Amino acid sequence: MMILDSESFKRAKITIYLSIINIILYLVFLLNQNTEIYLLLVQINYKILERLELWRLFTSMFLHGDTIHLISNIIGLVLFGTFIENIVSRKAYLIIYFLSGVLGNIMTLFLLPPYIISLGASGAIYGLIGASVIYIIFERNMTQLIITFVYLLYFIATSFSPEINYAAHIFGLISGSGLGYFFVRKSLS
Repeated sequence: MMILDSESFKRAKITIYLSIINIILYLVFLLNQNTEIYLLLVQINYKILERLELWRLFTSMFLHGDTIHLISNIIGLVLFGTFIENIVSRKAYLIIYFLSGVLGNIMTLFLLPPYIISLGASGAIYGLIGASVIYIIFERNMTQLIITFVYLLYFIATSFSPEINYAAHIFGLISGSGLGYFFVRKSLS
């Protein structure tokens, strides 16, 4: 069920660790103000395409622009991450999370301008949302499906706000849905 309870959250160790890592890195860069290292880790499209700085596709998933960005991503991670982590194996969870995030960032290379700076865990979180939707469809729980689609519509609507990386969101969601189909179907059989 798509309700966050303390027992489910306690079992969601990876979600807890990912949340802690994101919070710690945010605080480190907030307190340290080292923009050189920060700019070395965020996604800057032309630096990936021209200089092959591929690590940026991964490291940018752990950085956030401001407190609201961090909090909204942590809420999504805790809600959808806990849900998925309690359904599929830890390995499957990590694959959904990281592959959705990286594939969302890869699509950013082709859909957004070359000098844009992109960061955040949103693509990975959208992957978890996509996997959640797939699970709920398999379960045929109409109440959960309606609630999840309301969440999904909200998240999609906010994806088209200024300064939001819609490509990472949309392709994270698509990737997570596809991976979710594979892993959820496997976990239910």
